[in-house]
Amino acid sequence: MGKLAAGALVDALRATILDGGLRPGTRLDETRLGAQFEVSRNTLREAFRVLAHEHLVEHLPNRGVFVRRPSVREARDVYETRRLLECGALREAAVRRAAWCGEPDPDGSTRERHLQHHWETSVLAVVDAAERGWRASESGDWDEVGSANGQFHLALATLADNDVILRTLRSLVTEMRLLFLVVAAAREVHEPYLEDNRRIASLVASGELVRAAILLEDYLLRAERHLVGLYATHTLDGRAVEPRS
Repeated sequence: MGKLAAGALVDALRATILDGGLRPGTRLDETRLGAQFEVSRNTLREAFRVLAHEHLVEHLPNRGVFVRRPSVREARDVYETRRLLECGALREAAVRRAAWCGEPDPDGSTRERHLQHHWETSVLAVVDAAERGWRASESGDWDEVGSANGQFHLALATLADNDVILRTLRSLVTEMRLLFLVVAAAREVHEPYLEDNRRIASLVASGELVRAAILLEDYLLRAERHLVGLYATHTLDGRAVEPRS
């Protein structure tokens, strides 16, 4: 791997957390990471600063930098924000698509082609992520199911064609991954929602975005009760601990 700038390093470390490669409580060793990514200590520390701002890592005095373990309150707040943002993104996508389909195109076919390409690409990403998770579950690769689930929710956000929504949700989904890695085995976390992902993907593919948003809201409310409840059983004085074997 070639040398990375701080921004690219942030993206790489964030993706590693999202994919489950860095668990909550893991110490981020500067020497090892510097050699792995071929970056200076200053670049690493700048990346750590950005990730700390995103609440993904924390600096503990005289100990180093660690992947964060969110509190139960944080987990609830993140889930509530994520629900509002994801369902809002789907409803916004419905509004935008209805307006686009019903208004004249002042730039001829160029704008229409752009919007159609974005729509088709985003829908394909939603469907592919849902099916990728389903296939991974059939082969018993539950870590891959978790990665596909994260990509599924990010793909839903792309439908709104709003970079701020996507950027914010990416941070929230990554924070939720920290929760998932603590509460239970990956199968227990993700299996109850695989069929929901496929149903939502099917509604999106058929253009039924409002129905998809309603289903998604119910899904995320259930997931919040389920996963935050599990998370609370693995905490002590508001700090997460590793699940019992």
